[in-house]
Amino acid sequence: MKRWVRTLSCVVLLFPGVASSQAQTPIPDLVCRKSASNNQTVTHTLSNGATITVRAVSPNELQQACEVSVRDRSGRTIFEDRGFNTKVDPATGRDIDNDGQPDAVVAVDTAGTPQGSWEFPVISFAPKPHLVLKLPPAIFDFQTKPGKTLIWTLANFEGLTGSASDVSTVATVREFRPNGLIDVTREYCKAILAGEHQGPGNLRAPLATLTRQAKQDSRTDAGRTEHREDTRLAATTVVLQQIYCEQFSDAARLVLEVWPATEQSRIRRHIVDAVAERWPELAKQLASWN
Repeated sequence: MKRWVRTLSCVVLLFPGVASSQAQTPIPDLVCRKSASNNQTVTHTLSNGATITVRAVSPNELQQACEVSVRDRSGRTIFEDRGFNTKVDPATGRDIDNDGQPDAVVAVDTAGTPQGSWEFPVISFAPKPHLVLKLPPAIFDFQTKPGKTLIWTLANFEGLTGSASDVSTVATVREFRPNGLIDVTREYCKAILAGEHQGPGNLRAPLATLTRQAKQDSRTDAGRTEHREDTRLAATTVVLQQIYCEQFSDAARLVLEVWPATEQSRIRRHIVDAVAERWPELAKQLASWN
């Protein structure tokens, strides 16, 4: 069975080739791991004189023993936090908040589980040093809009096709603009849903799965079971993306094309419930689905 589901295997990804060709200064391996016995204090100095330090410290009551701190060029602490694991993200030194100045991105694991529970503070140094915000796992995209940074996240939906192991995803993208961090996903919906967008939000694989024959076999319960499962997983991912992009008619049509008539009400209900849990206001626009 195919499994092409888009996931974030690490918190921040640069497109292939971007890290070496566009990053201002390569970031060394600045990381403190709870599983390591030889963690060392390591410091990286940015071009503006600010420093980022990752080090092991005495465990606190939660047994968090890794710390990351950011100081301005005068040595004043701007940001400091500890977790089970800490690191400096490769996006550090790039302009994340689109103010024309380099920023720092660090990472703190607050759970210590094998998968971790990572948050990513973004620290700006202009007009004065400050914490901008803390991001969930995201993809910093420096390629789609040259000169600007886009921040992509993937919302995961599990088990909508009936199998708990199946995960459908919705790509969302935000951009720092003068009025703050703005959701700009709909500016990219046309390219995403056409399978033309490169990098984050790429739907080429699920769209390629949804051939006319594949949809017909799924709708009539024909062909191999694993092929029907692949088709329905692909369709669920595309339907969810269409809904987020407010292309409700296209989403409703795809459900009719892929699922048997006896299953269509159930899958629509599951999708609406899942959207309502994540995006209640968006779900209100799906009232006519059931």
